[in-house]
Amino acid sequence: MKNYIGGLWRIVGIGLLATTVAGTAGASDKPVTGDKVIRETQEAVTATKDYTIQQKDAFQRKVQTELDEMQVRITQLRGQLNHASAEARTDIQKAIVELEKKKDLANKKVQEIHSATASSWEQVKSKTAAAMDDLRDSLNRTLSHLP
Repeated sequence: MKNYIGGLWRIVGIGLLATTVAGTAGASDKPVTGDKVIRETQEAVTATKDYTIQQKDAFQRKVQTELDEMQVRITQLRGQLNHASAEARTDIQKAIVELEKKKDLANKKVQEIHSATASSWEQVKSKTAAAMDDLRDSLNRTLSHLP
């Protein structure tokens, strides 16, 4: 969240600095008008929205790639069922069911990223990261208990 707010402040600060420099440089030529201030403010808001969209897209791509990799590992786990003892097979099946539930939850969180607004983005990002951490930990724990 600090990075996001810091980025916003940098964008707004650059816009204000540019306004100040432009206003100072041309102070003798033209007065600063309300229209100019409004236009520059709108440009800063647009730049902020664009930055948020870029952040969301990059995060969504990263998480989706990791989800795809985890799906491959779950599929490999399913393949191990054929070679496992009856007792191990039951444990693996239970683990797969649990992993599938967690994967579905994480996938749902990834879908929420697209519709996140600027004000809800940090919360959606946090919940998605938590779901991915839970899935990752469960998968690693399951894989570490296999022979």
